[in-house]
Amino acid sequence: MIDLKELLDDRSTTPSDVTHHLRLQDVQGRITTRRRRRMTAGGALAAMVALVLIGYGVTPALRSAPQPAVTPSPLPRLIEGFPEYSGGARVVAAATTAPGATSVTVSWTPTTTDLRYFLRCGTGVPNGTLEYEMSINGHASHGGTCGSSSFSWPDHRQAAAEHDLRPGTPATVTMTAKGMVLWHEQEQKTEPQPVPSSAWMSLAVGENMAFADYPLPARPAALRPVEFEGTLVMGAVDHAPAEEHRWLRSDPADPLRPMSVTIAWRDRYDLRLRAQTPGTLGISLDGVEVNSPTWWDYEAGEVGFYWQTATYRPVPEVAGFTPPAPGSLVTLTVTPRDVTGAWLVQVIPGKEAA
Repeated sequence: MIDLKELLDDRSTTPSDVTHHLRLQDVQGRITTRRRRRMTAGGALAAMVALVLIGYGVTPALRSAPQPAVTPSPLPRLIEGFPEYSGGARVVAAATTAPGATSVTVSWTPTTTDLRYFLRCGTGVPNGTLEYEMSINGHASHGGTCGSSSFSWPDHRQAAAEHDLRPGTPATVTMTAKGMVLWHEQEQKTEPQPVPSSAWMSLAVGENMAFADYPLPARPAALRPVEFEGTLVMGAVDHAPAEEHRWLRSDPADPLRPMSVTIAWRDRYDLRLRAQTPGTLGISLDGVEVNSPTWWDYEAGEVGFYWQTATYRPVPEVAGFTPPAPGSLVTLTVTPRDVTGAWLVQVIPGKEAA
């Protein structure tokens, strides 16, 4: 059976800098771009870029406590249906349409350009998914299909310049419904439809926070495992056999201990990462950190990204980074920060299919 969400994601057009360097997080909705590539993991890879509805409420001391918290988390404060704190951001403005409205606008005065946008949409029609376009301060941003998801631009300064965003200056972001895609199960095909009168949209803007300032959820009594399920499959990419994959695992006695592996800088690498607890895994090439995925909860959500080695550049640009020479040996190091549980990184060599 073909997954409706998977098909509709094929039609999504996220900005190119977001496409290749998304802050990829955990379940309950996603923004995933599949142009000529399609990513799954045994048909069910954990969703990329997401909004997780969980409880928050923990003192700073609990962030590094080795013992599980026993006090249950209070229910989160909701703002137009969005948790006030999610994905490392605090929602500062939100709006929801009445059924049948074709656009929703949020106006606010940013204090930073490091922002996260949250989307929720519904059609009221079985197997129907809303298509949208977004603009920021009147500048076209991107479009796609809307369920429940969130995203940030990796280089927020560049995005701010493109969208005329400045701290202290009022700003607006608008999401406009362009139509509906209806999935016909029996015929296994989609059909474009106008926006139904039952459709609705919710939009929120959040300001990303420093890890030390973010109210993490309470630590559960039992942590989720980090082992991956299924095999990564990506369209138009031939991955190396399993025996050529490289693995970096946390030290059971010291999850903050850095781990390294040597790889040959050839063709392409896909990385899959999981962490049991909040914290960051800094990914370095020959001592220069180029990626730093962060977890904000205890869901052990899967994060993924890839490097096309011939053209790879970190986004945003990283001072001191020199692209490795093709075929050279490179030291890949994972440096954990703030994690208090197990983590796992799988490094998968591959190449673009002919």
